[in-house]
Amino acid sequence: MKVIQSLQFKLIIGIVVVLAPLVAYHLYTNFYAIHVVREKVASSNNDLVHMFMQSKVDQVLEDTGKYILTRAASDPDMLSLNLYPESDGEYQLRKARIINRLRDDLELYSTIDTFFVYSRSAQDLTVTDGNYEDFGDLANWMNKGSTTDNTGWTVFQNGRDYGLVITVYASRDVVLGAWIDLDSLLAPFSQLNLGGDGEVAVLDSSGKPLTPSSLTDDGLEDLRPHLDRMDNSYWVLDQPGGKKLAVGTKSGQSDISIVVLVPEQSLMQRLTFFLRASWIIPIGAAFVLGLYVLLLKKVLFGPLSDLIRGMRRITHGDLDYRLAEDDTSELSFLSSTYNNMADQIKQLRIGIYEQELRVKEAELKHLQVQINPHFYLNSLHIIYSLATLKNYINVQKMALHLANYFKFTIRTNRTHVTVSEEMKHIQNYLEIQKLRYPDMLDFEIEITAPWGEQSIPALSIQPFVENAIIHGMRMEGDPFFIRMYTEAVPDQPDRFAVVISDNGEGFPPEQLEKLASGSYMEEADGSHIGIWNVIHRLQLFFGDKAEVQFRNSNGAIVRLLLPIDTSSEGGGHKHV
Repeated sequence: MKVIQSLQFKLIIGIVVVLAPLVAYHLYTNFYAIHVVREKVASSNNDLVHMFMQSKVDQVLEDTGKYILTRAASDPDMLSLNLYPESDGEYQLRKARIINRLRDDLELYSTIDTFFVYSRSAQDLTVTDGNYEDFGDLANWMNKGSTTDNTGWTVFQNGRDYGLVITVYASRDVVLGAWIDLDSLLAPFSQLNLGGDGEVAVLDSSGKPLTPSSLTDDGLEDLRPHLDRMDNSYWVLDQPGGKKLAVGTKSGQSDISIVVLVPEQSLMQRLTFFLRASWIIPIGAAFVLGLYVLLLKKVLFGPLSDLIRGMRRITHGDLDYRLAEDDTSELSFLSSTYNNMADQIKQLRIGIYEQELRVKEAELKHLQVQINPHFYLNSLHIIYSLATLKNYINVQKMALHLANYFKFTIRTNRTHVTVSEEMKHIQNYLEIQKLRYPDMLDFEIEITAPWGEQSIPALSIQPFVENAIIHGMRMEGDPFFIRMYTEAVPDQPDRFAVVISDNGEGFPPEQLEKLASGSYMEEADGSHIGIWNVIHRLQLFFGDKAEVQFRNSNGAIVRLLLPIDTSSEGGGHKHV
C-alpha cells in the first residue's frame, strides 16, 4: 500500500500511461500495415492462381475435351473399329491410323500426358505415350463403366499417381480418352514466386491431397470448409515450419482445387522495416522509460529519499544527520531548510532535556522525602514502646541502630546508593523491628558479587521489606522470616535481580492482580504509597529498563529487575 501511495510509483505510472498509448498506436499501425500487405499479397496470389487455373488448366481441359468429342464423332476409323475382331488385320490397321493421328495432335496439347483408345470387347488398350502396363488400372475402370455415357474430367488413381481422365464413347465398344498426370498439370504454377518453402497442392472435392504436400491433418481440417469459397479469400494455417498463407481456386472443368501455400515468413521479408519496428518500438519505449526513471532517481528521488531518511532519523532521536547540498535550487532550499531545522531542534531538545533533568531531580528528592517520614514515625513508635516497658538495653540498641539509620539518611541525601549500602540500611531497619517483635521476626541478607556494587535509587528496597512486615507478619505460629538476595536473570545478561521473599500469607489475589496490572498507581491513596514511590523513582532513574514483579510462592515474593551498569567501577549510573 505504501508503494502505491509513493511519489516515485505515481510518477512512473504517469509516464507509463503516457507512453503506453503511443506504443500501442505504433504497434497497431505496424500490425495493420502487415495485415494490409498480407491482404494485398493474398489477393495478388489469388488472382494469379485463378488466372493460371483458367488459362493454363481449365482452358487445356476444355480444349482437350472438345478435341476428344470431335475426334470421336468424326474419325471414320474410330467409328468403324468395333466392326472388326482384334485378330483381323483391318482392326490393327485402323487402330494404327487412330493412334498416329492422336500422336500427331498430342504435340498441340503439351499438357496432356497421353491419349488412349480402348476396345471393350477385345479389352485392348492402346496409348500414345507409354504402354499398357502403365495404365492397367485405367483399363479395368473403363471395362466396368457404362457403354453409352460420355464423362467429363474425373480424378482417377492409376497406380500410385493421381491424374485427370476424360473418356468419350465413339461407339458401344470403343472408348477414346485422354490422361493428364496432376504433376504435369501443376507445371505452369512453377512460374509463381512462392518463396523457399512455398508449394502448390491439388485437392479433390473432399479435401484429400492428390499431390505430395506438407499440410498436416490439422491444417487440412482447417482448410476443407473453405474450399468452395477460396476464390476471394485467404487463410493462415499454423504448420510445423511456421504460418503459411493459403490461397486457391476450384477448377471449372473438374472436381479438383488447387491450393497455393506461401510461407508468411517470405511475405514478411518484404516488410523488414515493419517487422523491426514492431520489436524496436516496445524496446525503445522501455529504454526511454528506464532513462526517465534513472533521471528522476538522480534528480528527484535520491534527494527526496535522503530528506525522508533524515526526517525518520530525527523521529528516532538522531539529530546529527545532515543533508548534502544539491545543485537544484528547489532541492537546495529544502536541504538547507532541513539542516537549519535539525540544528534548531537539537538546541531546543538539549534545553528541554536539561530542564527535564532539573525537574526529575527535584521530583526524586521530593519522593525520597516522602518515604523518610514514614520510617521515622515507625522508629519513634518503637522507642516509645521500649521506653514504656523500661527495656533500657534495647532502647540503647534501638538508639544505636536508629543513629546508624540517620547517618545513612544524612549521607545518602543524594540520588543513588549501591545495593550493599541499601542492604546495610535495611539491616538496621530489621534490627529495630526485631527489637519490637522479639522471637517473631528473623531475616537473611545475601549479596552476591558483583551485584552489591550496582547503583540503585536510595530507599528502593526498604519499602518492600517494610510492607512485608506490616502486611505479612503473623502474631501467632512460626516466626516471620524475610530473605533478601541478588541473582542473575536467565536469558537477560544485561540485568540482575534483587529478590525480597517471606514466609507470610502472600498477596491477596485481588491485590496481586492490581500490582501486576499497575492499577495500584491509580489508587495510591496511602496504603501503597511506598510501592508507588519506589516504582516511580525506578522509572525516573532507569527508564523502561527497570521492572518490578510480584508473585506468591509459600509467601510473597518481590523481584526487582534492574539494568547492569558497566560505565564505572563503582557502578555509578548515568540516569536520565
